[in-house]
Amino acid sequence: ISLCAILCSGCGSVKLDNGEEAIVSFNNGEGVTAQELYDQLKDMYGIDYLVNLIDTKLLALEYEETTEELEYVQQVVDSIKAESGDEFTSYIEYYYGVNTEEAFEDYIRLNYRRSMWIEDYANEQVTDKQIEEYYNDVYVGDMEISHILIMSDATTDMDDDEKKEAETNAYNEAKELIERLNNGEDFATLAKEYSDDSGTASDGGVVGTVNYGMNFDEDFVDAAAALEEGKYSATPVKTQFGYHIIYKTEQSEKKSLEDSTDTIRDIIATESLNNNTLLYSEALEALREKYEMNIVDSDLNTDYEDYLSSIN
Repeated sequence: ISLCAILCSGCGSVKLDNGEEAIVSFNNGEGVTAQELYDQLKDMYGIDYLVNLIDTKLLALEYEETTEELEYVQQVVDSIKAESGDEFTSYIEYYYGVNTEEAFEDYIRLNYRRSMWIEDYANEQVTDKQIEEYYNDVYVGDMEISHILIMSDATTDMDDDEKKEAETNAYNEAKELIERLNNGEDFATLAKEYSDDSGTASDGGVVGTVNYGMNFDEDFVDAAAALEEGKYSATPVKTQFGYHIIYKTEQSEKKSLEDSTDTIRDIIATESLNNNTLLYSEALEALREKYEMNIVDSDLNTDYEDYLSSIN
């Protein structure tokens, strides 16, 4: 933005011998023209800077500054300062391409608002038909869940055979615990003694309320939904965290379609964002089209079209 101000301030007040507008003049009638500076900056900074400037202005029309935004920006700045120490300026210049704290805050704010727009856009794309189908085919009532987690001892420095053996050992340990449950041992007691989930083990493995759209591994929720109330997993359930024995202690009736619509819309939108990386660029293109963006400079317009091709 400051570069644009340089280009605009004083334009037309001084002309060189050749009649062109100057931003710098010499005593021989020559100097540096505004057009020369513009062309140089365009070549140096190009379409990436322009796109950021466009989105900054358009997103400011869509979203007002909020307390949540301010807190998020400050949290990121504080985190990077703690990580970089006295090298903060060189750190943000190297990793983020900015050289002042103010510019870094602008960068964080831009990406925060981009994320907001992309999420809002994804929600708008969800149809009533999708919501109804999800409600009928997938959605369930809230589940009260406990679990025992057995994690693999595999480490990154192990070879493939060692990692496979560690996985097998974890699976077999979970199977043995299921056998002990089959023989009448108490779930909570086994969870306290054997579960690798330190956050729930001391409470007998109680996870609490689980459902789709909450912050749980999808494989975990799928396995929980398939269980009858009062039943536990017949075989270990594998997720990114390890092997689970899942116990459904209670199954509630699902809410009405009307009461579930907003939650289901969010779930479908999140799944779309996770499974369709093109949705990110599509959403930002839609933002620019909403305001009928027109890049007047033909060179930059060509660069923008090339930019879109490269990310789609």
